[in-house]
Amino acid sequence: SHKDDPDLNRWMRQQRSRVRSTYGYVPLSDEQKSLLESIDCPMVHQAFDLRLWYEKYDQLVDFWQKHGHFLVDQREDPSLSKYILQQRKRRKGTDTHGSLPSKSQIYLLDRIGFPWESDREEVEWQMRFDELVQFGEEHGHLRVSRKENSSLMRWMTFQRVRYRGDGLSELSEKQIKQLEKIGFRWSGSF
Repeated sequence: SHKDDPDLNRWMRQQRSRVRSTYGYVPLSDEQKSLLESIDCPMVHQAFDLRLWYEKYDQLVDFWQKHGHFLVDQREDPSLSKYILQQRKRRKGTDTHGSLPSKSQIYLLDRIGFPWESDREEVEWQMRFDELVQFGEEHGHLRVSRKENSSLMRWMTFQRVRYRGDGLSELSEKQIKQLEKIGFRWSGSF
């Protein structure tokens, strides 16, 4: 065991540092990485996984800074979308392929406001609301016609149905107040 052999233990730490390219070590060549992988060296695998985690985290931060949310379209960036889902599963302890996130990983994700539970519905609602506000500012009214924007008109109709509580998820008090504040009419007539 490498734990019983201080020289081997030191050598393995150096290889892990070389995988991570830290502490001024010369990175491993592809051939050296392959040799370590061929003997299934766990420390090397952990270092690869950790490097990949930070690469994806950096991509997530970039996405968040650009878009202001964490709703990554699976069709546009399947890898980042999978990373988000995996972090939620890891935090819950339901990821069968990974371990629990480290305290530093949780800290970094918390620092950028990462939602540990999916907030897709709330964010999408807010995006549609913002679209309605923009329409009102541009047109001076909220009478959206099918010709102008059929999807926004359907969204408005859906909000009225939700407000009436017709068997669907109801609007929150916050959503009702937001809509009323901009002069949203709860009846379909204008």
